[in-house]
Amino acid sequence: MNRTLLTMAITMTTAVFGQTEKVTYIKPPVFEGQIYLYGQPKPGDAEAEQWYEIEGRGQFVRNVKTPTLIPYLPERGRGNGAAIIIAPGGAFLHHTFGSGGYEAADWFRRQGFATFILKYRVEETPRDEAEYQAYVQKKMAGYIAGGKSGNYAPATPDYAIEDANAAVRLVRARAPEFGVSPDRIGIVGFSAGALMAVYNAECAPAGDRADFIASIYGQLVLRDMPDKLPPLFAAMSSDDPLSGQSGFEVIQAWQKRGVAELHLYGQGGHNFGMGHTPFTSALWPGQFMAWLKMLGLLRPAPENTVPGLQLNNGTVMPQFGIGTFNQGSDDVCYASVLTALRAGYRHIDTAHAYQDERGVGRAVRQFCQESGVPRSQIWVTSKLWPTEYGAGVSAQAIDRMLERLQLDYIDLLYVHQPAGDYLGAWREMENAVAQGKVRTLGVSDFDYDDHMLDDLVAAVKIKPAVLQIECHPYAQRIAMRQKAAWHGIQVETWFPLGGGGKGNESLLNNPTIVDIARMHGKTPAQIILRWHVQEGFSVIPGSKNPAHICENIDVFDFELDGYEMQRIRALNTESRFYIPQASDLERFLEFKPAD
Repeated sequence: MNRTLLTMAITMTTAVFGQTEKVTYIKPPVFEGQIYLYGQPKPGDAEAEQWYEIEGRGQFVRNVKTPTLIPYLPERGRGNGAAIIIAPGGAFLHHTFGSGGYEAADWFRRQGFATFILKYRVEETPRDEAEYQAYVQKKMAGYIAGGKSGNYAPATPDYAIEDANAAVRLVRARAPEFGVSPDRIGIVGFSAGALMAVYNAECAPAGDRADFIASIYGQLVLRDMPDKLPPLFAAMSSDDPLSGQSGFEVIQAWQKRGVAELHLYGQGGHNFGMGHTPFTSALWPGQFMAWLKMLGLLRPAPENTVPGLQLNNGTVMPQFGIGTFNQGSDDVCYASVLTALRAGYRHIDTAHAYQDERGVGRAVRQFCQESGVPRSQIWVTSKLWPTEYGAGVSAQAIDRMLERLQLDYIDLLYVHQPAGDYLGAWREMENAVAQGKVRTLGVSDFDYDDHMLDDLVAAVKIKPAVLQIECHPYAQRIAMRQKAAWHGIQVETWFPLGGGGKGNESLLNNPTIVDIARMHGKTPAQIILRWHVQEGFSVIPGSKNPAHICENIDVFDFELDGYEMQRIRALNTESRFYIPQASDLERFLEFKPAD
């Protein structure tokens, strides 16, 4: 949905809710695909609208006489089967089209909703700005006084209720055109718009009633209710002078007639919109999405399909996997890998040095037996340790690795560290490829200097297909990525979430990541992992926590747009959490993993 905005040279300073703010009158935006609720406007009605901007608060419109729906539709194939009608706030005196209008509509569109801003009729008010502001001040003083009573709200005009009902009726009638189910149409109302949503749920005829509603900082007033009500999601702040003291009796009464969920945040005030605050009220969009999913009100997302990456030897490797470093034991690793395979993972990364290959192999065999998924669809990676490098030594080490895994072949075998006779190991690995014991070869951590990878590529017959290195938004490894691309080598990233412990905590709490996560209704970890996927990396986050394992792979039902990708790229300082030292290579030769 595009809108064209023309600003008029009419700017004045006025008092809005006790604050001095600059008001700029603008020409009405042009909305593509705008839908009139009751047919074309009467002569003069459209011209009656007064559009203006208040600095720092977005666009407003008053004296609306012709109700319309402004569509924000998801891309083809990205819809979730549900529609949302957004009713902006404004005390029925005007519409607030900022955070509770345009931004909300764009957010819901990006979550897959067929979204419509309802520009409903409002009270006719003075056209002179000073007279209008005096009128607003008087009205708001009464609303705030009433809000403190705990069971008071502005009277909702009949015409506004009629417009909400007509909007539901229209979207339901044209549901196939919008790609939604006629029984999954909701209203999300902000402030005065929330009152309209509640009235619709309580009073509308069956065909005009929404299937779910959200009251966002709306005043909830106890009235006579029907025996059955649609699900209600309510969000407000306890420090809101309008709605902070209302709603508790309503929620209790609603629970007896349907489903109700109340989020009463400690701070946020009124008009917290889509949550641009440091307060927990900023969490409501993601919590609302989780609530809808819990109730089954969204079309089930397609089963997560992990893309494949074609490597330079022609094989295709699943892009997303689980890393098994630091699992602690074979039994723990077995449980983690089995959870991952059941959640849709098809790529398992282990190593002899991790001491958990037996757990990996047992989980793979168990899953194949219980699911019927053939072994050929599961990509198993392992790594030789430096003490296993060299002529004759590496060949025996590969055979012992297959014994530990109890598998017939390894999909990808790495030299784990560039220490010792890794060229001798590589020749033995090339022989293992010829014998069918290994399908693909790779190198891990060949980034101690600028020439290490180049020298290996120049010396071998089978070029590495994968380079595994530390990489995350703080260390995006631009130079190594360019080097790998030059050689036609796929990059796979470890420490993708920031390095464990304090590293993870720093990245997962980064304000940019948190803000993007809020906009998508996803966790910060999912945003980071989605960034890895869209950058074209193979990524292998590790976890022993079943919830985190399942959460990590849930990154294929949304996309980061170009601006969001650039915001994350801007976090790069090439700050690694593991800084390799030449002395490390000598130390690696002293450690010998047990069989």
